[in-house]
Amino acid sequence: MHSMESDWKRWAWPLAKLLFAAAILVGVSWQFYSDLTQKDRDGRPLLYDLRWQPGWLALSALLYVAFLSSSCWYWRRLLQHFGKVPPPSVTTRAYFVSQLGKYVPGKAWSLLLRGGLVRDANLRFGLAVLTCFYEVLTTMASGALAAAIAFIIEPPAALDLYMSPVLAGVLLVGLCGVPLLPAVFNRIVGRIAHRLHVENGAPLPKVDLWLLLQGFAATMCGWGLLGLSVWAGFAAVLPERPPLDLAIWLRCLGAIGLAYVGGFLIPFLPAGLGGREVILRRLLGYTGSEAPVAIVVSVLLMRLAWTTADVILAGILYLSPTAKYRQNDHVTE
Repeated sequence: MHSMESDWKRWAWPLAKLLFAAAILVGVSWQFYSDLTQKDRDGRPLLYDLRWQPGWLALSALLYVAFLSSSCWYWRRLLQHFGKVPPPSVTTRAYFVSQLGKYVPGKAWSLLLRGGLVRDANLRFGLAVLTCFYEVLTTMASGALAAAIAFIIEPPAALDLYMSPVLAGVLLVGLCGVPLLPAVFNRIVGRIAHRLHVENGAPLPKVDLWLLLQGFAATMCGWGLLGLSVWAGFAAVLPERPPLDLAIWLRCLGAIGLAYVGGFLIPFLPAGLGGREVILRRLLGYTGSEAPVAIVVSVLLMRLAWTTADVILAGILYLSPTAKYRQNDHVTE
């Protein structure tokens, strides 16, 4: 009897997460299906009014890669701060290959994969994962901050929202940003460094405010590029390309900032699948009467383009002989 209760407790939470994720995906799918099947007064599907321009979608994917590159740069900067400088080819390979880990339930897989790909005789696994953790939280906190600033400057149209997007952004900054504060993070590192065998008794360099500000500056530039990526996604499907002005860019930036960070904070949704899309649909209401159809199509195509970019780039870098050889050489030093 005790064994059965123990087995039930062990499987109850994973099963609940799976059912909750499935419920979210079913709800989002039904809402998107309703949007995609909308018709005009003549009974003609609004979907037929959209155009398909793969060139803009390719640009969206390239801008997404540029967004990731800003975070990759900051992760390498963190490694340099801790006195570990793997070759650029090794850190780049580890970062982009690890992006595939976010498509598996549980956010830790991406960090573990990246740490495993970059570790060697000089860079222990524990320190590699700690720097990954700090980079990811910095990227998410800066995204929430960028979204809050964007919505302060350019408030969204009269949308039926449960919470002000500015307030949501501020709350997300606090949630992701508190562990980044040097006093908090250095205390965490001090407590767990010996458990992870980060160094052979040697104290680690402290993270300071200047290092954190460098991360915010680099990753907020990346978020700006991701806002352009969202605009390019709309340009790929709208009958008339939307103007690229400050107002629309800020709306795209604010929407993707909240959607990306919000999806990230739902741990049982791989790559924020479903959560990110539903937030984007709620916030991107600026394209006119066909907005629901245009938003849903562009959001789905952006997900496809960004995922394709992740897979292709990870495959190329994983199989890259140059990165492998340099990593092996670095291990034997």
